Amino acid sequence: MVNIRDVAKKAQVSPGTVSRILNNDASLSVNDQTRKRVFQICEELNYVPRKYKNKNQRKSIGIISAISREEEIDDLYYRQIREKLVQSSKLLEYRVDFMIHLPNLDNSWERLKDVDCIILVGYIQQEIHQQIYELNQKLIIVDDYYCSPEYSSVAVDFHKEMLDMLDHVHAMGHQKISFIGGQNQRLTLNKNHIADGLGDREQAYEEWMTMHKLEDFKRAYIGEQWYAQSGYDLTDQLLAEKKELPTVIIAASDMLALGVLRRLSEEKIKVPQNISICSFDDLEMSAFLTPSLTTLKIDIDTMVYWIMQICQNMMKETESLPTRIVLSGKLIERESLQEVGKMELL
Repeated sequence: MVNIRDVAKKAQVSPGTVSRILNNDASLSVNDQTRKRVFQICEELNYVPRKYKNKNQRKSIGIISAISREEEIDDLYYRQIREKLVQSSKLLEYRVDFMIHLPNLDNSWERLKDVDCIILVGYIQQEIHQQIYELNQKLIIVDDYYCSPEYSSVAVDFHKEMLDMLDHVHAMGHQKISFIGGQNQRLTLNKNHIADGLGDREQAYEEWMTMHKLEDFKRAYIGEQWYAQSGYDLTDQLLAEKKELPTVIIAASDMLALGVLRRLSEEKIKVPQNISICSFDDLEMSAFLTPSLTTLKIDIDTMVYWIMQICQNMMKETESLPTRIVLSGKLIERESLQEVGKMELL
């Protein structure tokens, strides 16, 4: 069985350093390259920290994530989901038998048979859903609204939430609305990304702008990633077109919005005086940006609550019908969004 010393030896650091990295110790002074190397080795060796194992616990769960530990450094949304799943499992006295990140699933198929419930987080190739389900029917899919109704799932209808957000900004006088988002892709076992049509938010934007006869103002910018750098680059693209600026930019995630804010700041374009911004997720940092970010709150605590409710039901019943939970978001209005009549348009 792999232990922390095996990880430390391969990473060429001490076991204590490995432990502190895995526990997100903010006081530890190591560079990002070392952190990424430790997470990568944990994945390769399928190492699960001891704190996630308790042989006295009666029931066990397995967690499969669509992104790697390395990508989690930039993806706070998925990292929070995973961490809160582990915390809730501990409170319920469930053993987290494994945490597998998708690229390493190919070496772990047999392990899926031995747990009482599998929680799959993220947007992956639908054929993989079926492969997992054939091994263990107690499967819950998280954050994939379009997964098959054959499986239990917990997700947000981002198409509807985007339409509601557009209605809200329109009621504030905004018509020149631009959208910045990431590509809608499903991940494969080989780390490839397969395009899967328009994303929920992008599709809702296209439909809404057409429905309201605002095609002349329609400007959507879609990058490969959902992180701050992509938001920065797409805003740079918007500015380089030298067209009339939008009155509001809707970013598909808070991380994208962070990049948008940075690029606008460099051009001395004031938010919200010159351009308003709103986004999705309500990550903790959103309230502490300058200006603070108007964003759709996705309540991860509520999401995890329903995941664990379904998990408990699955463990109690030999056979159960699939349960589908669709969560709603709540718009948290802060400084970055303003009525058009109060703005100083450029």
